[in-house]
Amino acid sequence: MYMLNGRSRLAGSITRRRVLEVFAAGGGALAIGSLLAACGPSQTGGAAPTAAAPKPTVAQPAAGAAATTQPAAAVKQAAPGGFQGGGTLKLLVRSHFVPAYDEWLDKWAADWGTKNKVEVQVDHTLSAELASKIAAEVASGGGHDMYGLTRNGEPLLYHAQMVDVSDVTKQISEAHGGWIPLAETLGLYEGVWHAVPEYFIDFPGLYRKDLFDANGLKPIETYDDLLKTGTLLKSKGNPIGIAINQKSNDASNSWTCCLWGYGGSTVATDGKTVALNSPETKAMLAYAVELYKSTMTNEVLSWDDTGNNLLLASGRGSWIQNPISAYRTIEHDTPDLAAKIFISNAPAGPKGRFSPVSTNAWGIANWAASVPAAKAFLTDYYAVLPETVKASQGYNQPVLKDFRKKPMPILGEDPKLTVLQDFDQVAKTVGYPGPPTPAAGEVESNWIIPLMVARAVTDNDINGAVDWATQKVETIYAKYT
Repeated sequence: MYMLNGRSRLAGSITRRRVLEVFAAGGGALAIGSLLAACGPSQTGGAAPTAAAPKPTVAQPAAGAAATTQPAAAVKQAAPGGFQGGGTLKLLVRSHFVPAYDEWLDKWAADWGTKNKVEVQVDHTLSAELASKIAAEVASGGGHDMYGLTRNGEPLLYHAQMVDVSDVTKQISEAHGGWIPLAETLGLYEGVWHAVPEYFIDFPGLYRKDLFDANGLKPIETYDDLLKTGTLLKSKGNPIGIAINQKSNDASNSWTCCLWGYGGSTVATDGKTVALNSPETKAMLAYAVELYKSTMTNEVLSWDDTGNNLLLASGRGSWIQNPISAYRTIEHDTPDLAAKIFISNAPAGPKGRFSPVSTNAWGIANWAASVPAAKAFLTDYYAVLPETVKASQGYNQPVLKDFRKKPMPILGEDPKLTVLQDFDQVAKTVGYPGPPTPAAGEVESNWIIPLMVARAVTDNDINGAVDWATQKVETIYAKYT
């Protein structure tokens, strides 16, 4: 993914400042668990006990929340709770991988703040640092008023620290044809919405069509295809690239995609029984070891989310799995190279095609200075949601049914991208094949799957890697029983 410097904008004064927080890593892994007030000690580094933050009172939905079934273009949705303007609102979001979206959001938020007499501050921070920043604020019981939650397990993991937004979610759903099934995994927990789903980020293959054509190769459909094709192209100096480390959303998504495709999973369909230690998981790891040795170089062991992008942008890489931000960046920087890059589906395994996706959902913290202002902000934001899709150049895939009608903006207009209009059919979230749970969210936040793969490819001990990961997952799930 394309990285940006953190930045913020204060509505009205239009000032910027960096929001960069450096968090220590323990034992080579991001020890996120130690920061989670609701989740106890870390499972990735040393077991550092932490005291749970006091649980603030959860704001209840406003009575008589208005709803509308008219299109956003035809009517301005009314904010639940009768918001009259005024107050302050601080948002924490990741620096978007398509810079144009951040520019749009900053301007829209500033204009909204001026119109509603709300002092709005939007803080952007690097994707790799956002999870730790949110966890630290949750642990301290204070910080920003609203969060763009980018790990699909976070709304569940932090449900006790987030305001009930069922009123806003219901109103937005009714105005735009309802939510697709994926959306209900992005904030709905035990019948209550703790975050408002916004979008998912597809995770397809990006490949050099010219290299494929020159060698008589077809687009990647399966993991078997990927191994055969990658082996050939690496021998010609064009390796594939998948990050194998702990601090990378791309690594987590790619290897979880592979795990599910082989029929493995961290948990069973009941969402409670740890199922990682299985023949399917070991088969996936055996494949991962072979794929690493035959198709990649050891640089992937130290990549962050920019690594595979840079490989493709260098002209050396032949295939990566990544959102289309990598393609958009190359379009901007090297148009001639971009013309050679095409999009294919996520690879399918022996058991099918199931792709994890990064997501965004808006959570309002219990400690927010003005919950009515936050809800009003969201109500008006969703009324112009198509603008966000266009500003992100198709990167933000909406989860409201009305906005997925074909041809979709951007994705339905470029023949290279039309395959992505159906990506919601293979997209899954944490806890699959069971329901999403806070435990599943904590497993994701501790990078268990990519760390398991890293262990297997570096020491060739598949059984040891599975045993280590299983123990970590069992420890996490035991806290929720």
